[in-house]
Amino acid sequence: MEPQDHKAIWQIGEIYLSKGEFETAELLVEKAIDLKPSNPKYYISMVEIYYNTERKDVAVETLEKVVKLRPANVPYLNALADLYLELGDTESAQRYYFRVLEHEPSNVRAKAKLQKIT
Repeated sequence: MEPQDHKAIWQIGEIYLSKGEFETAELLVEKAIDLKPSNPKYYISMVEIYYNTERKDVAVETLEKVVKLRPANVPYLNALADLYLELGDTESAQRYYFRVLEHEPSNVRAKAKLQKIT
């Protein structure tokens, strides 16, 4: 493996993540991010690691970075809104569900979530 091949490092990290070996996965994904900080997929892997290791506050911070990288990506916006909702921050959840609807006005899922929390 080429030590600077961020994609290969991330893919190996994903394998460890899928096996539940979060510590090793985190080290590898962090290395991939260091090498290619503009790739949102790498941050999404970190979100999954943080979420599964009960560091949901850090998962939110990381997902915020992803949304800044890809502000019109509806799945990322939905995921951030869902995570805020899970943490009990309905105000932030609403804000992101509304952002989903700005980009995709017919998004049934965001509409249903907003109806539920308002």
